[in-house]
Amino acid sequence: MSSFLSETNFDTMDIDKRQESFKKDSMDIDYDVCVYIEQPENFPEISKSYDVAYDEVSNSSDSKTRSSSRLKRKHDVIPPQKSKPKAPRPQKKIVRYYKFKEDEVEENEIFELIGEDPITRDKQDDIGDRNTLPCRILEDFIIYDANDKNKVVSIEEVDGEGRELHASGTVKPMYVGQDDQDDEDTEDEDEDKEKIPDQHFRTSTIFYFEIEYTQDGRSEIWLRTQYGFYKLFKPSNDYMPYFMPIFKRVRVTNLAIESMVNDTNITYNQFIGLLQDPSSSASSSSSSSSSYAPESSNLRLSEKDVQENLEYIIEEIQTWVDEQEAYGFFDCPLLAKFNELHDRGAKSKKYRKHHSTVDTDTVKTKRNVLKNPNLAVLQHQNQTCVTPFINELTGGLFSRKFITVNHIREEEQQLEPIPDESVEKSSIRESPIVVKPVTHHIEWQGKKIGKYKDIKYYKSAVIDGELVHVGDIVYLRNDDSDEPWFAKVEYMFDDPKDGKMFHSRFFSHGKETVLEEMAGPREIFLLNNCTDNPLESIMGKANVKRLGSEEGELFTFDDDMYYFYRFWYDETFAVFEDARLHEDPNAQFLYCNEYEKCHSCEDRFAKKAEKYPKWISSKESPKSGFKYKGIEYHLHDFIYMVPESKDSPYDVGQIMDISSKGEQIMLDEYFKETGDDSNKIASVAILVRLLGRYDDIIKARTKKPVNMSATYRDIITISEEVKDCRRLYFTEETKYLKSVDIIEGMCTVRHKENISDLEAYKDETDTFYVDYKIPKSFSRLADVNEMRMEPNEITICQICADLRQDKQKTLEEFYEFIKDNRKLRSMDIFSGCGGITVGMEQTGVVDTRWAIEFASSAALTFQKNNPGAISYNQCANVLLKRAIDEHCNKKKLEVLNDFLGNKVPSMPAPGDVDFIYCGPPCQGFSGINRFKKANDIKNSLVATALSYVDFYRPEYFLLENVRGMLCFRLGGEQDGVKIKGGIKMGVVKFILRALTAMGYQTRFNVQQAGNHGVPQSRRRLFIWGIKRNSYLPKFPQNTTCFNKQGSVNISLPNGKVFNYNERSGGHSPLPPVTVGEAINDLPAFEFVNPHEVYPATKEDKELIRPYRQIVVPEKRWVGDNSTEYKLNPLSEYQRQCRKKATILHNHIARAFNKITVERVVRIPMFPGADHSNLPEKLKPWCLSDPNSAASRHGGWKGLFGRLDFDGHFLTALTDINPMGKTGTVIHPNQRRILTVRECARAQGFPDSFIFYSDRDDTKDMHRQIGNAVPPPLAYALGRQLVEVLLKKYNESNKSKGKGKAL
Repeated sequence: MSSFLSETNFDTMDIDKRQESFKKDSMDIDYDVCVYIEQPENFPEISKSYDVAYDEVSNSSDSKTRSSSRLKRKHDVIPPQKSKPKAPRPQKKIVRYYKFKEDEVEENEIFELIGEDPITRDKQDDIGDRNTLPCRILEDFIIYDANDKNKVVSIEEVDGEGRELHASGTVKPMYVGQDDQDDEDTEDEDEDKEKIPDQHFRTSTIFYFEIEYTQDGRSEIWLRTQYGFYKLFKPSNDYMPYFMPIFKRVRVTNLAIESMVNDTNITYNQFIGLLQDPSSSASSSSSSSSSYAPESSNLRLSEKDVQENLEYIIEEIQTWVDEQEAYGFFDCPLLAKFNELHDRGAKSKKYRKHHSTVDTDTVKTKRNVLKNPNLAVLQHQNQTCVTPFINELTGGLFSRKFITVNHIREEEQQLEPIPDESVEKSSIRESPIVVKPVTHHIEWQGKKIGKYKDIKYYKSAVIDGELVHVGDIVYLRNDDSDEPWFAKVEYMFDDPKDGKMFHSRFFSHGKETVLEEMAGPREIFLLNNCTDNPLESIMGKANVKRLGSEEGELFTFDDDMYYFYRFWYDETFAVFEDARLHEDPNAQFLYCNEYEKCHSCEDRFAKKAEKYPKWISSKESPKSGFKYKGIEYHLHDFIYMVPESKDSPYDVGQIMDISSKGEQIMLDEYFKETGDDSNKIASVAILVRLLGRYDDIIKARTKKPVNMSATYRDIITISEEVKDCRRLYFTEETKYLKSVDIIEGMCTVRHKENISDLEAYKDETDTFYVDYKIPKSFSRLADVNEMRMEPNEITICQICADLRQDKQKTLEEFYEFIKDNRKLRSMDIFSGCGGITVGMEQTGVVDTRWAIEFASSAALTFQKNNPGAISYNQCANVLLKRAIDEHCNKKKLEVLNDFLGNKVPSMPAPGDVDFIYCGPPCQGFSGINRFKKANDIKNSLVATALSYVDFYRPEYFLLENVRGMLCFRLGGEQDGVKIKGGIKMGVVKFILRALTAMGYQTRFNVQQAGNHGVPQSRRRLFIWGIKRNSYLPKFPQNTTCFNKQGSVNISLPNGKVFNYNERSGGHSPLPPVTVGEAINDLPAFEFVNPHEVYPATKEDKELIRPYRQIVVPEKRWVGDNSTEYKLNPLSEYQRQCRKKATILHNHIARAFNKITVERVVRIPMFPGADHSNLPEKLKPWCLSDPNSAASRHGGWKGLFGRLDFDGHFLTALTDINPMGKTGTVIHPNQRRILTVRECARAQGFPDSFIFYSDRDDTKDMHRQIGNAVPPPLAYALGRQLVEVLLKKYNESNKSKGKGKAL
């Protein structure tokens, strides 16, 4: 760097003078004539003329500095090219001058960018310290010379004599580390909120520019100024001709490195062919290149571009090889040819070959300007490693090339790949066409098996000489297409009116499911779609096989007419479930008659019956209760009722009387006539005694009006009365329900004194307790002791009490069985700090023994909190290859260290893992990442995760990701910062296809964490994969209300929309968890005002605050990393969080610079106060000035925002920054930013879970929290897995005569 610093004056005063001169000179420009054109004959020659001009400029200097310890190369001038004679300079040229935009902001020391971290420095001298400089994005840019009246010039002239180059464009922050966010969640917070506006901007003097080639050959171009680094994206249209020459050099080098990474044996001719392919030149897998590339129609690369830039290409490849220690690439034929061509044109010294035993696949990417090893996971790492089975399934749809590691699974090596043209449905291999226009002869085979009214039933028939039995699968004539339908014969009958008929249950072709174009050509799926058809519609029997649970998919066929099925497909919810569960020959039929047994009909009738109430009969009473939506209700049961207000918790009441109010009606003509009431609609009316929620009384008594005129000096006091969402009270009110439509379930209510272990009781779902009966006139608890309720005053339903006791006993026996045998041995891939693991282990059936995490701090946190597990702090791709090599290929592995310096232990063997759950890095899918990349390696890590499933074949699999994965198109092409074309919903289709191909049942859904006891909005996609010898877990129903839940609907490619929430109107059993209920028990402290801008007044000096005051350093953190609790839990949520915790950890807040601290302290004391309420001198210019971009968008409300105790947290991001995308991070009643522990509480982490950083940096901790799946959400999913295991346990006991199913 010294060679650049010596030629650039770093004196701040001198720079300010030069900038003033720059402004003065710019005022002399005649902006009405900003472009002087001496027009050449055609525009393309302009590009050629600039190529020549830049070559001449390049020859004027040959100074160059290189840093071998980093990936960056600093260029004052691109190396001269001497191998080609220079073309004559054109006689005419274009000269352009840049005109400032009216709202253009000039970079300086105090410039603030919306969404960017405040810069902290130890001292004023650190202004030029590159380690403290922000990294930003500059797009739509143009570069010009301030010393020549803003003449537009090439970036290569940065070190030209007398030059002072500046750049103007649109500046944006780099959201480094925010790799797991869904910006649809942040939009839920305020639907009217504008996106961060574009800020027109010009840099100060450009010191130099840098070109970075990453591990896989991606290229990035950076500018360096006194105040920051700027990553260049697409230039402005006016600047494109100036930028084209350097872009071509970088692009050719980029393609060369990338080509060698993908194929180390690539030849020169193959590379030239790739280069001349317009799609490769303009938009290869290197998305960073395409992000600043011209449109594909304007870019043409040729062999001439290679030959003219050989010296530059070779030098960059040499440096890249050295920095990556990838010395094996010196043997690549392409590089050898480059050297040969270069030696012919110039007698340059050929680069020496290096030899090393270093495994290039395990080299961790060297850091760029971010200087944070825990962000390495966000950069391209080792190539994606997959099994052959998964590789074949991808069919080339992922832009990146995979490394395939063979393992023993020979029957799956011949899978027919998905065609590359899968974007077009017409390219799918069509099923063989069976055409038979007319059926000639039909006769019954054998005697009739029964008769119902006038209809006779048969087991078989001969159709045109072919014998067809009940249970056969046949081709059914399709009047709309030459492609036949597949149908199963459920029963046959002779109807006097319609003739010879059969009842058919249909199958679906794979392409008609959610899989669409990714489906296998020979697999069909059983449906719940049936109807009566004439036998003459049958064209013949189909050769269809149902695969057994352990039978794998076939991929080569001797019979072109062979098909198979193994799954039942739910057309509403896109579920693939074991077909055997939907055609069980031993099933009991309650609605179909003896001769018309059809599983599809039975299921449909059962669902229809659940919509209506039916009487329950017993020996004691003919009408002892009623059944509604699958739940039995009795006298004295406690029920949930839909309230009138939306998004509020259910009303709770106790049934005091049940009566009939009308005649009974037959439910359906198909239902059998049993002579009892079991299949008839019950006209039910009930009388209910209402219960109230105790917390509502506390809220009404303690709530104070918000003082919107409060200042930062005011004090907000909060009640320390304990709130408990499980505490109810009896009222004197009753309600008469003429209909049961508003009833949505049952709950358990007991008197507090009748509960032996109250905490264990509240840990169960749908449990409440009472200890008071409060008349309406005493709603504010004027004299609560007089209203205490005696235990014997509550009458409960003994039937339900006995059932609950039996269930509790069975559950205890089940957990004893799990304890005596074995919990599910589990592996958490891409574990982060372990959010899913925390929730899963809370279920009591999961034992996480292995975790894989690349980021060192997250891996350290996981290991510290799970000492019994092995935490692999290494790349998942490297570990998969080692596991296969060790356990299948029987190779002796070399010693490998993790990124914390520890020896990597052996991976588990196939058969050792029962359950895999994972959350592959997902910023490529996330809505918050506005630059989506078709080739992002993090997108392809889904294939790595599925390869783990293929290798280990666990019983259970769960994948988590952002909701944006549903919209990600697979197989698309990069188009600037967007992806065009590709398969709609392609990644999800690929996951479903891979899982079903491996024999897994699947179900997917979006869940809102706020509806599962988490005080923030976070929607996540979950995909279950379960082997066919088990049951698919259901998705959990909402337990808490959440008024900003956002849409959890899933739109299928066919236009159908679904979600699994069965609770109406946003209602749930429990109210939402508020900010106050989450954190108001934690020790209070505040930042001391540094008075950097406003001196302390007399009132400031005399003010006595009730909280501990701490001076904030500009580095590290402030607060107590370990301290004692000062209060007992003040809410049920806090009780849950504080289980097993005796010491409070991580109650520390980020440090900020003094002006940021002063802003935080000066935010007024009322909910929703933000930067707009600051005094003028403290208002960030970029948010408040009339000329700022934010001013055109309402000032970007919420930054430096104060939270509301009665509200919820905004979506947890991976950085706590008052100027960030969700800047409402100031404590509700304390003058400080949220602490690490408070953010952990917002995500539902227990206080016993401690966060660590290998750099002692709170940013690492916040990143771990923001990237995690909220443990309560993981627990809710895990509880559904418990239900599956419990069902299997009960069935096992029943088969052994030891028990019965619940």
